[in-house]
Amino acid sequence: MKFKWIMLVIAVFGVAPISASQLNIYGQDAERVHVDSTEFPISPDQTDSDLTYSALSYSEQSYPEQGISGQTDESDIAADIEGTDSDVGRSEPSDAEVTTPEITVTYVDPRDPIEGFNRAMWDFNYLYLDRYFYRPVAHGYNDYVPRPVKTGIHNFVSNLDEPSSLVNNTLQGKWGWAANAGGRFTINSTMGLLGVIDVADMMGLPRKQDEFNEVLGYYGVPNGPYFMAPFLGPYVTREVASFWVDGLYFPISEITVWQSLLKWGLENLHRRAGAIDQERLVDNALDPYTFVKEAYFQHMDYKVYDGDVPVDLDEDELLDEFMQELD
Repeated sequence: MKFKWIMLVIAVFGVAPISASQLNIYGQDAERVHVDSTEFPISPDQTDSDLTYSALSYSEQSYPEQGISGQTDESDIAADIEGTDSDVGRSEPSDAEVTTPEITVTYVDPRDPIEGFNRAMWDFNYLYLDRYFYRPVAHGYNDYVPRPVKTGIHNFVSNLDEPSSLVNNTLQGKWGWAANAGGRFTINSTMGLLGVIDVADMMGLPRKQDEFNEVLGYYGVPNGPYFMAPFLGPYVTREVASFWVDGLYFPISEITVWQSLLKWGLENLHRRAGAIDQERLVDNALDPYTFVKEAYFQHMDYKVYDGDVPVDLDEDELLDEFMQELD
């Protein structure tokens, strides 16, 4: 019985100090909460988010060592970004490790064995000489010279080539066109005032002038390599080798060198003015050089065959296969 009373006394007096210390701590916490509530009074209108914001603000003021803050330091962000960039830069390969493949342009057109030189001459003729000299002169001639004057000049110059056209058509066995050339020269040189007026065309004798290089082409001589002459434009070797033959006949054989140059200049001025409508085709072409080259070869074939160019069956078959693949 005494043992029970002794245990009861120990339990009462032993627990009491602990309970008092705990109550003291709870009292301090309650006092601090009371002080906090005086600094940040809570109104009944505040929401939970407002209370959270107030608590965070007070925590920032009371416990700065914990780093609780509602704002971000810009310098810290910049440092983080620089650190990230440096890490990325370290991961990139150095310039010594980057290899750039070399591009080599190879021209494989057998008709144009000196294409590198020809392209350089094309750039000079097309980008500079034609753009700043030939084209303005041709536009001025076409816009300001009256049409009767232009037609008369062209008729006069073309009439000088009728005798050579007579011989060249005869060499090809084209007797009808040979007679046509002879009749045109006779009529226009007399009734047409030395060819200024194309009376023969009014009489049903159209102009068809053949050059000696067309005679060679008629008998199977190939065009030969393509050549872009500086200042002059495109030619094929067959033309360059035979152009002098057409100057052996009357009346061209009787004119001087300067008169020949004047004739050549007037002919090419008329041709350049006639090509004004095709300028956009050349300017908008993906490769103007190749466009002009292909057009020139087709023009040479057209003249040799008098417009009746034979059809390449192999090319037609390839085109048919290509169209079938598209379908």
